[in-house]
Amino acid sequence: MNSKLLIHLSILLVLVCLTFIKYSSAKSDAAKPAAEEQVYDENYDEDYDDVQLTEETDNTVDMMMATVIPLLATVIYAGFLVITYVLPSFVDKMSEEMYGSSAEVEDDPLHDARAAFAQGDYPEAIRIYRQVYMENQADRFPMVEIAKIQRANLNSPTVAVETLREALEAHEWRENDTAFFMFRIADIYENDLDNHEGAIDMLKQVQEVLPDTRHAANATHKLREFGEI
Repeated sequence: MNSKLLIHLSILLVLVCLTFIKYSSAKSDAAKPAAEEQVYDENYDEDYDDVQLTEETDNTVDMMMATVIPLLATVIYAGFLVITYVLPSFVDKMSEEMYGSSAEVEDDPLHDARAAFAQGDYPEAIRIYRQVYMENQADRFPMVEIAKIQRANLNSPTVAVETLREALEAHEWRENDTAFFMFRIADIYENDLDNHEGAIDMLKQVQEVLPDTRHAANATHKLREFGEI
């Protein structure tokens, strides 16, 4: 089991125990007769039943107020665990039943990479994606996913650029794939690294490498926005 999941489950267990302790304590306090409770004789006031009912209602409200915060925290945390861990597993299970056998899904390395990503194990997801890429370097998807994780989840846009450059230079890509890598690099330079010179240089490379294409036209339009044309 993932170590992060064990930590989350331990925290949830603590919250459940805390909620139970708070509830038990409040219930015990409510059951204790108040020291100042008035003792009635045979000629008790006719409103005694109403007073007793009011006190019981107040005790119930006190019990609810004492447990509402830990109970709410427990419910919210449990919901977080369901969304983060249970729901992805449920979706994978449904996908297995709808699109193929369990054996086929388990043998899919991309499934393993997505599972690692869903659990927050980004280094493991990157390792699996890179292994898939090494087995088929004509598929850009694994390297694109690696760069996406590095940029968005590991806050390492510079490393993401290096990954995309590595892929771009390692294979003779089709036109659309080449443009995709180059525009993605330019985007990271512009929006993550605040390196307009790097973005401009990459856009000019698009014009040189892919002349007379819609990609070159898009690069030209972007260069106009930078004031380079």
